[in-house]
Amino acid sequence: MKCKTMMILGGYGGAGVCIAELLLQETDLHLILAGRNHMQANRVAKELNTKFNGDRVQGMQVDASNEKALRQAFKNCDIVMSCIPITSLGIGGGIVQAAFDADIHYIDLCWDNDKLRLLKQLEKPIKNSGKYFMIEAGFIPGVLSVMAFLAAKQLDSLDRLDFAGMLKDKHATYGSVVDLLIYAADPVYACKNGEWRVVPKSASKKIDFGCTFEDITCYPMDANELRSLPDDLGFKEVNFYVAGLNKVANIILFLVMGLGLHKFNWSRQLGAKWILRTIKKYSKPPYITIALMEARGKVNHYNAKLKVGISHEDGLIGTAITTVAGVLQLLDGSIKEPGVIIMGHHVDPERYVEDIKRLGMKVQIEQDYVKPSQIVSK
Repeated sequence: MKCKTMMILGGYGGAGVCIAELLLQETDLHLILAGRNHMQANRVAKELNTKFNGDRVQGMQVDASNEKALRQAFKNCDIVMSCIPITSLGIGGGIVQAAFDADIHYIDLCWDNDKLRLLKQLEKPIKNSGKYFMIEAGFIPGVLSVMAFLAAKQLDSLDRLDFAGMLKDKHATYGSVVDLLIYAADPVYACKNGEWRVVPKSASKKIDFGCTFEDITCYPMDANELRSLPDDLGFKEVNFYVAGLNKVANIILFLVMGLGLHKFNWSRQLGAKWILRTIKKYSKPPYITIALMEARGKVNHYNAKLKVGISHEDGLIGTAITTVAGVLQLLDGSIKEPGVIIMGHHVDPERYVEDIKRLGMKVQIEQDYVKPSQIVSK
């Protein structure tokens, strides 16, 4: 895929800057850091040009909530990446539509119902246009399906996948917390015996994330990137759990959800402010962003387990690394089929893991085999 210029919406924000730095390091792209604050966009662009001794970055004022302004701005780039909280802002569909109208490629990092509904309508036209709309290309969502396809490569067959995630992050933002409240309001599904079923949100379990993060209370969560995997990879059970925020933030979160306050914009915004305040006040080091997977299946007819852990102590850097690793495969043509693609379903998982390790992620992989003779009935 030939691209010369990428626009990063939210490019002067925390994740946007980290992504821009890695793209300048790993590619020859020219970058446009776009957002509402023109002065801040120009300031960060100047800093990056100085740091990388060049002039490949420029700032631009763009209002992402204005589709007409987006279509005009997109005339300056071949590809756009959205690093803004599209769910809380309610603009995911607008950005997708503007990118389609401008006939450019598109990348995003997050889940959003409105965006998914529009992409389903545009799926065939996007594919016919030869454009790539890579979605859910961050950490979570993103690495879960990469780990699943890695397991499919390393095990002969799969029976069950269990995922867990924890984002103990000092960089939490208001927009990300609002997104969490909107996301948590949806029903939670898990796949049992090949069927997706609603599970109680209160069905918590303790998960050992290692080191100082043992026996962490986690709650079931849904993930769009996992939905097609049982059919794609031929297994019948998948579960995904995420760690709570902290004790005080969890109480506020459950109160907001339990009282139905997440349904109204004013109360959702107020709840997000309370939760963000408690995250800032009560979340203490060490910080970590981590995703775990335990895959069960068979190798040479023996029962086997594959355990994978991907982590970074800085959530913004971790997000940037896992995003750029996927983008590199898109840019160099490794992903052949255009259209709407979930990042983790289309990258080469083994190359992806090597790239994120090279860029600074911690990756742990363990594989165990159990021969029938080792199983002793009690």
